[in-house]
Amino acid sequence: MTTSSPNLLCQSLDVRKQQAIVLQKELMPGYHISLRPVSVYADNDIYAIHEWLSSGYSHKAGLPVDQLRVFFILLGESTYAQAFMVLLNYDTPIGQLEVYQVLQDELKDAVDAREGDYRIYVPVMPVIAALPDITIHMLQTCLHYFFSCAEVHRVFWVIPENDKERNKLAAKTGGLLYKTSDQVNIDGEQPANVYLYTRS
Repeated sequence: MTTSSPNLLCQSLDVRKQQAIVLQKELMPGYHISLRPVSVYADNDIYAIHEWLSSGYSHKAGLPVDQLRVFFILLGESTYAQAFMVLLNYDTPIGQLEVYQVLQDELKDAVDAREGDYRIYVPVMPVIAALPDITIHMLQTCLHYFFSCAEVHRVFWVIPENDKERNKLAAKTGGLLYKTSDQVNIDGEQPANVYLYTRS
């Protein structure tokens, strides 16, 4: 009899409570990165995300704070997805990303999906333009954490083909162009490049 191991990456959480840091790493002297699930406990995460989205970082721009709060509560309670805050020097929010099990995701029909496949979605990463080197290290650190979870075998990142900055970032962080697809609709834009990361 086979028993499945617990899914550590996408476990159901009550994000109305404070969330513990799951990873912290020194990127360079004076710069530490931390990763933890999004929390609506004190609304700091929600207000930071709302501010980023209002600045035009995503198709979710203009969503009221209450709708964002509900979205992150539902996402946190799911067992197939999780949202993470990226923090600089332990408490300054610098980005937010989400991870989804591909077998439960719209990407499953566009790739040869199998158990252990995950997709990252990076709706807001304001540091991209300001500090590109830190952004590269930050994404590599997040990917390292995802692959530290036994259930993760492959990670996909879908980026609109016309988003030149993120496509460069995917290549610089070790993503291999898996395919260009017009079957995947991310941020309402098609076609999209699908990048693949595997365990190193």
